[in-house]
Amino acid sequence: MPYLYKLNYKQKGLIAELFYLFVIGILSPFCVGLQTWSQDKIPNSLGYIVINILQLPVVILFYKFYLPYTIGNKRYYLFVLLLPVYLFLYGLNERLGIGAVINMPFILEAYRHNISGARPWDFTQGYFNTDIGYTFLILLAGTALYVIQLLFKNQHQLLTVETEKLKLELKHLKSQIQPHFFFNTLNNLYSLSVQGSLKTPHMINDLSGIMRYVLYETAHEKVSLTQEIGFIKSYINLENLRHSSTNLIDLSIQGDIENIRIEPLLFLPLIENTFKHSLQKNIPDKWVKIVLAVDNDELIFQTSNPTEVLFKNNTYLKNGIGLTNIKKRIELLYPGNHKLEIFEENNIYTVTLILTIQLKND
Repeated sequence: MPYLYKLNYKQKGLIAELFYLFVIGILSPFCVGLQTWSQDKIPNSLGYIVINILQLPVVILFYKFYLPYTIGNKRYYLFVLLLPVYLFLYGLNERLGIGAVINMPFILEAYRHNISGARPWDFTQGYFNTDIGYTFLILLAGTALYVIQLLFKNQHQLLTVETEKLKLELKHLKSQIQPHFFFNTLNNLYSLSVQGSLKTPHMINDLSGIMRYVLYETAHEKVSLTQEIGFIKSYINLENLRHSSTNLIDLSIQGDIENIRIEPLLFLPLIENTFKHSLQKNIPDKWVKIVLAVDNDELIFQTSNPTEVLFKNNTYLKNGIGLTNIKKRIELLYPGNHKLEIFEENNIYTVTLILTIQLKND
């Protein structure tokens, strides 16, 4: 039942508790009744069920208050000292339940006659009307329920701690990306200003828009894919201003991108690496090809570019803040739902990132 994984620890604990109460209050006495009486099995079983239901308050007291107050707070000595008190309450509640059933007119008369033989107000034959072993069996089952609920709670707390740890790590990784990005961009801007390039004002304007996106939109956990693509296009414009040719970078968008949300700046390190190791190097016929494709529940982001012989064997791909960050981020954000492939052929490096995505909920 996959839907159980979506429940929180309180809901799981409640389901376990209801199942436990159903078993000891209804199912178990009903089955025992069917095996005990030779005639009027169902009416007799219903009477036995009523007695067990009347026992439930003191059973609930055991695992909701007695165990948490003693064992739950490591007061083991109190557990031992208070156990006789609890057993006294349990036995008294059992007698009260039997006495109540004897006087219930809707219970089968034959059953009431039989149960009256238990003589609930006669303490001369022993305190417990039922076998003490059965009583401890019920309490043992209650203890098991308490342990299960405690495990659910501890698991929730552990997951909460892990989630907070992941959030802090992701925040740290994203904070590394932004200074790295602005450092590279300001270097480009400085180069153009030294040259007295007429492109400088355009670059400042594009940089202003990018800063607005980075400072405000990236504060959200996710942004729309269309916003992220707009940012990528602005960043490409900045890089184009540094070169005489505006056809060096080919960006291709494929598939339906309207109903998808993505973590901001997720693809930026891959784009930066293509610029750093291709466009910003003295490579003949340099170029960069970027493809973003959406295919059903997969988002594919691929970059390819030629590179110098110096960087063969993926040397440049194994170092640097950018790719280190994206590897960590996708491992944290898409555990088991991503694939990162890096390969080289004929001095052309291709990096392919495949993510399993979900459509945005309206």
